Amino acid sequence: MKKVLIVDDDFLVRTYLKQMINWEAQGFYIVGDAKNGREALEILQSSGADILIADVSMPIMDGIELTRQVKKISPRTHILILSCHDDFIYVKEAMKLGIDDYLLKNNLTEETLLDALNKISFEAEENFDIERLALIGSKKLREDFFRAFDAGNDKLNELARDANFDINFKSAVALMIIPKKWHEREQLLTEGERENFLSAFSEMALNTCRNLLGDRVQPLIFDSERGGFFHWGLIVEGFRKEIAERLSNFAKLYFNLELKIFISPQKKSLAELSSAWQKIYDARAYSYYLDEKIILLEEISPLEIKIVDELKSSGRELIEALSFTDEDFSAAQKIFREKLLGARLHPEILSTFIGELFKAERNLLPNPLQAENFSEWFSRLEKFLQDLRGRQGKDYLHPAIRLALKYIEAHYHEDISQSDVAKAVHLNPSYFSTLFKKSLDKGFSDYLTELRIEHIKKRLVTTSEKIKNIAAAGGFSDYQYFVKVFKKNTGLTPGQYREKFLS
Repeated sequence: MKKVLIVDDDFLVRTYLKQMINWEAQGFYIVGDAKNGREALEILQSSGADILIADVSMPIMDGIELTRQVKKISPRTHILILSCHDDFIYVKEAMKLGIDDYLLKNNLTEETLLDALNKISFEAEENFDIERLALIGSKKLREDFFRAFDAGNDKLNELARDANFDINFKSAVALMIIPKKWHEREQLLTEGERENFLSAFSEMALNTCRNLLGDRVQPLIFDSERGGFFHWGLIVEGFRKEIAERLSNFAKLYFNLELKIFISPQKKSLAELSSAWQKIYDARAYSYYLDEKIILLEEISPLEIKIVDELKSSGRELIEALSFTDEDFSAAQKIFREKLLGARLHPEILSTFIGELFKAERNLLPNPLQAENFSEWFSRLEKFLQDLRGRQGKDYLHPAIRLALKYIEAHYHEDISQSDVAKAVHLNPSYFSTLFKKSLDKGFSDYLTELRIEHIKKRLVTTSEKIKNIAAAGGFSDYQYFVKVFKKNTGLTPGQYREKFLS
């Protein structure tokens, strides 16, 4: 049973750590906890400890000084440091003093803690020599450099030197390598297979650079999952497109993987490279509308973030066309696609625009951000629209037409015109006429006449009023015209209809 001492100035953190895992079931025993390094040394001298878990930043005596003292009085005690992102300068000092490992508090889980404890467990102590300590420290420093490069940290040169990277280059470029269909590929892999795959790909990329560049530069490669995508970042000197082309060919040959590669211009410092890397992140959406495999950063232009009225209008027409004929709907869909391609909206703006356009169907709507390119997403949208047409069929009506029908139902007996109804629903009369006819397969006049006739037919058999009065009340001021229209619609004169269906 390995004895563990917990040291942190935050009571809640100490409590959380003690309750995080079933210590004894995992082969560990907590001998005590302390709120600073001074208290920890007292416990260590009285009870001893195999593993010390300590916060790097504490009052009275911090984790750095505690590490120095522990190395003097109990060199066989293994040390696991806990830190926050802002504490790296202290962690680096602790590494130099010979700590076994460190964990970021925001990444602290039962799994990460147990993994760290098992790596530095007492059984492995005899094999845990200086070389292994140096290897772990080197790996940590390397990871910290890449994390800083990915985040645009301003201490890159210092971190690079600590990680033993050569920063003296005449010029270099940054490559962002994005595997196509990566999420689909990843789902087929176990965790072990995933790690093996990433390791093999990284080795292929490094060998490709070395074979082309020789000993002139030290190629560096790292991975980043920022923004929900998986990226490999590669820093190399010269031969921009040659390296990208070879990487693309080898990835296809050995891994059956299609790549999209962004390349920065030549830069003369790590700071400039990191800045170019951030620009690639911002500009990678540009390739959403392209099929090119290799994209130079200087050839990229910003995508549009404003939705113009013309595009909004095309979107409304697409929705209206859902209830039109297949031919009309296909034409509206084609126009909408062309308008979108011409607008080149940023994928995030496109996602917002489409979501607003199909609010009622938002949960079923294909999200542009979940597709690798525009063509893939629009194919999904076409299927969605076909399904929507199937579900809504001819019952679907544009909201303005639904309002128009309600207005007509309430005012059919009055002397209303098409312009009156168009005005009531806030549409241009000409546009309203076209939309009305396409939506109902009949013009406004025919629809109004048929509606009036239907209402009059009901009154003819339910009231003893004179037919002429009923016609006038139904909206027909010209009685002779009414008789003609009524017979055309029913095959009978009003009198014959009343005699036949009088209840």
